[in-house]
Amino acid sequence: MLKGFEPIYSDHSKTLILGSMPSVVSLEKQEYYGFHLNRFWKIMSVYSGRQFPDYDAKKQMILDYDFALWDVIQGCEREGSLDSKIKNPICSDILGLLEKAPAICRIICNGKKAAELFDRHFKAQVDCEIIYLPSTSNANRTIKEHELFEVWLKALNT
Repeated sequence: MLKGFEPIYSDHSKTLILGSMPSVVSLEKQEYYGFHLNRFWKIMSVYSGRQFPDYDAKKQMILDYDFALWDVIQGCEREGSLDSKIKNPICSDILGLLEKAPAICRIICNGKKAAELFDRHFKAQVDCEIIYLPSTSNANRTIKEHELFEVWLKALNT
């Protein structure tokens, strides 16, 4: 059984960004979006105008801009990193996080698997704006990179 990460958030977090489950590389590095071809941190760099010399700087940016970061899945079985290979997912305590961080009023689902599981397990119980965005994973070939950046930056800036 693979185990995901703890959330990154503060009392001031207003937007929760939810992925599905960390990749193999992310789990090895113990970093959200740790695989160098995932476009999440590149998008956040453009959004914030910051460069991230290390993971601590990335986490600080999340907090500085009132974001929170977590995954819908806390644990699962999976061979490789593809969401399509996820079996027996155990969901994170999203409702518990929303109680601890009551300023969160918007949730962004990063990709189809995160959206699917969030909708199935949490959507009916959450009173927040929900935004569904294409996955930042390099495995997502359904959208051109400039279009991916455009839709993400539009959502982050609203």
